[in-house]
Amino acid sequence: MNNKYTILVVDDIEENIKIVVNMLDSAGYQTKIARDGLTALRISKEEDFDLILMDIMMPIMGGLETCRYLKVEPKTASIPVIFITASDDKNTLTKAYNVGGSDYIRKPFFKEELLARIESRLKLRDYEKNLEYKVQERTKDIYATQVQLMITLGGIAEGHSPETYLHVRRVAEFTYRLAILYGMPQEEALQLKDASSLHDIGKLGVRESVLHKNTALDKKEYKEIQEHASIGAGMLQHSELPLFKIATIVCMQHHEKYNGTGYPKKLKGEEIHIYGRIVAIADVFDALLFRRAYKHGWSESEVLSFMKEMRGVHFDPQLIDIFFENIDDFLSIYNSNIKKIELEQGIAKGLNKTKMEIIKGWLLQEI
Repeated sequence: MNNKYTILVVDDIEENIKIVVNMLDSAGYQTKIARDGLTALRISKEEDFDLILMDIMMPIMGGLETCRYLKVEPKTASIPVIFITASDDKNTLTKAYNVGGSDYIRKPFFKEELLARIESRLKLRDYEKNLEYKVQERTKDIYATQVQLMITLGGIAEGHSPETYLHVRRVAEFTYRLAILYGMPQEEALQLKDASSLHDIGKLGVRESVLHKNTALDKKEYKEIQEHASIGAGMLQHSELPLFKIATIVCMQHHEKYNGTGYPKKLKGEEIHIYGRIVAIADVFDALLFRRAYKHGWSESEVLSFMKEMRGVHFDPQLIDIFFENIDDFLSIYNSNIKKIELEQGIAKGLNKTKMEIIKGWLLQEI
């Protein structure tokens, strides 16, 4: 049904407007009128149009200039513009296409010609919109798959037990909240949240006897643990996926300390990427509170006291101040039950050593 389409008719001559509008009305199209280019620009920003029919020669602002402005505005850039002109000058018609025009119709024209051109252009626009929608949906699916993969692998790296998957999820939630409070744009904060799930992926390269040792580590074992930051970054650094690029930074830098005594590169202050500085706070906060099979969690007061002491030592002073100004938010996230998803269940319980080796090999070769 044509009445689902709205067409903006732009012309400075009243008689021309009446002729075109009558043709469109008879075919069932909804119409709106503008008598100059400036009015057309204003109306097109305020309302939604499926197509614009526009004269080239008009006072105040001509059709070519109007079209040029329409094509640089995000809201109107995709609206097809069909020029109606009495000119047969080749240069004028070339300019019509150069400024973004989709088609042109020479005056005088027949009703059948006008409606056929419009129908053809609208069908093409519908096809393009449908294709764009499918691409967007596919992109969302791919992104969601990346996120699920990150959560799964992050949980595996932490020790393939159900509670460690929740640790990964909490760190992600803390990361997002702190990034937003810091002033990071939401889209970037969401990407950092998802990428943070792989902050400890390098632990896949650490022996489990060292990773889960319940007594003090010797110097050699401690050095092996420290290598997980570089190992993780090495696993991810060749990927072209945006999430993995962020995850590479997080892996390499989330154990750096603000005073330069961290690892692996002993970066100091703002030499540490903001991603690394944010995840450092999120990870330490949860790691200290978190009770695992091989260690006891600290009390809430002990954790908060320690983190305050680490202001300017381990943590960025500005970020830790923001953290404590909103501490109730972070404690609420920790204490709430983050809903488990299917990946956090079956994989966490059913992973054996052979599967671990397969995943390790895949990470090293494919990411």
